[in-house]
Amino acid sequence: MSINPQSFLSQGSQARYDATVEGAKANNALWTLADDNGCVILSNDTEQCLVVWHDEAIAKAWATDEFANTTPLKIELDAFIEKWVPGMTNDGFELIVGPDIEGEGIVVAPEEFAEELA
Repeated sequence: MSINPQSFLSQGSQARYDATVEGAKANNALWTLADDNGCVILSNDTEQCLVVWHDEAIAKAWATDEFANTTPLKIELDAFIEKWVPGMTNDGFELIVGPDIEGEGIVVAPEEFAEELA
């Protein structure tokens, strides 16, 4: 089934979150964006968040403007749960799950998201 990235990105935060959880389970993978300096992290006053989606095409469609030089990075779910979650937790990072084109989305702790994926 083909995903329309623009349709996905125009949905509400909860719908994007739910679709990302279900899609990641079905694909056994998550996607983020990275460049030569590392993964894309969105920050506000209190949180630093890794962006994740369940589909490469959505990640590509999101990578515009200041992120145009990034490329999608696939994270297998086993590696995410076993390596990324402990590392992110230790480093104080959160996740923003399925953000829209403005970077808005549900922010969640890595452990909490991993539980939803299990």
